[in-house]
Amino acid sequence: MLKINSLKNILPLVFLIFVFSCKKTKDTTAKVKVVSESGLPIAGASIRLFGEGTIDPDPNQTVGDILLDKTKQTDSKGEAFFDYTEYYKSGQSGFAILNVEIEKIFPDSISTLEGIIKIEEETENSKTFILK
Repeated sequence: MLKINSLKNILPLVFLIFVFSCKKTKDTTAKVKVVSESGLPIAGASIRLFGEGTIDPDPNQTVGDILLDKTKQTDSKGEAFFDYTEYYKSGQSGFAILNVEIEKIFPDSISTLEGIIKIEEETENSKTFILK
């Protein structure tokens, strides 16, 4: 009888440990918005998010490799979404600060802008840039 009572007390504890140890990783994303000086969204702008080249690479990389480098176009709301969930490793402290290059070709000119965006893990990060 004592063994059955002990088992009844231990099973819920084991179940709780199992459930809470299966923490699901949330998405790590970035939303970049490009607007004009008057606040109107700019569609069709090219946005490149990229990190710095590697300095001390692992055997599968060469010096200067850029591990995070993605380019997208803004939609009709002036937004581009980037998903970095696959690059985030659970338990990692911090994720990345990426360079941003924005270019929009207009009929009579080309506008460019550079900046940075901080990408925090397991968060939808967003930043708005004003293109002149």
